[in-house]
Amino acid sequence: MKKNMKSIVLRFAVLSCSALLTMSCSKYERTEVEPSIYVDHMTLKLFTGETIQLQASPSEATYEWTSEDGEVATVSSSGLVTATGAGTTNIVVTDGNVHTKVSLTVITRIAMTGLSLSVSYVELTPGAKIAVVAVRIPENANDGGSFLWTTDNIDVATVNSVGDITGVSEGEAIITCRSSRFSETVRVSVAFTRPFKGPHILSSGAPCTLPMVNFDLGGEGYAFHDADTGNSGNLPYRADNGDNASGAVDMENASNPNIGWTSDGEWLQYTVEVRTGGQYRVEVEQASPNSDGSFRIEVDGIDRTGTVLASNTGGWGNFGWDTVPALLNMNEGVHKIKYYFVRGAHNIRTLRFTYVP
Repeated sequence: MKKNMKSIVLRFAVLSCSALLTMSCSKYERTEVEPSIYVDHMTLKLFTGETIQLQASPSEATYEWTSEDGEVATVSSSGLVTATGAGTTNIVVTDGNVHTKVSLTVITRIAMTGLSLSVSYVELTPGAKIAVVAVRIPENANDGGSFLWTTDNIDVATVNSVGDITGVSEGEAIITCRSSRFSETVRVSVAFTRPFKGPHILSSGAPCTLPMVNFDLGGEGYAFHDADTGNSGNLPYRADNGDNASGAVDMENASNPNIGWTSDGEWLQYTVEVRTGGQYRVEVEQASPNSDGSFRIEVDGIDRTGTVLASNTGGWGNFGWDTVPALLNMNEGVHKIKYYFVRGAHNIRTLRFTYVP
């Protein structure tokens, strides 16, 4: 009985496989591959007068090349296309009953003769951004290609593909825009603070007299530090001259402004441009009825004078000159000078820098 059952199972399995094979074969249909022609360009855009060589495959075939509009483009027997006039047409390649069309647009070349940028110089703080616009000359020029933007110092400023410049850290960078054979540049200066009513030039030619109310633009923590937020002197000198970020600095005396109500630890920063490198004598015009006022001068964040006592001039409005004992030695270039109140207790009006040969 078991043997007969095994035989029946085997016969059933064979019959099932045969049926499946028969069904599979009956459903299989042979798909014919339609002949076609491959061309290495399916769309073209040319200037009038330009040429391009088209290649068709399979290469062993013999092709016939035609243009649907000879006023727009012609094509040779080997597939060399010549743009003859503005417009659109198709280049047709034929092999027997098989053909392929290549769409073609021809435009008239308007030569680019120059490039202009919306700005040539920008000032940024780190993290700030400005969009620079590039324009071809003439504006309808169509042979310049896309604009390529680059920076010569990614640590100072970066630029993206559409001309957005971003300040990274303090310093100078050159941004270049190129199109075709033309290029233009933008000089970028990145700084937390900038001269107010500057530039303030230090040179051997003449002393630099710098009103102390002309500390840098940049606001609290960058251009100055003041212990309170109010202007006790109520003199709107900075706001009247376009700076709305310095209202905390105490100023008085509209005819000859000075800074008063000074406190320990306050400071003011001044950006100067040294054109003659070397040593400079520093004098401070200050007033105080006390003998305990003191200050120091820092250059680029470094204490260069130590603590200097401010003289007792006999009154808050009796200004006199104190000479800083130490000379400041500075190289040519831009420097940040900070007046730091070690002990407030004195009003200040002027800084004077004199070159010492």
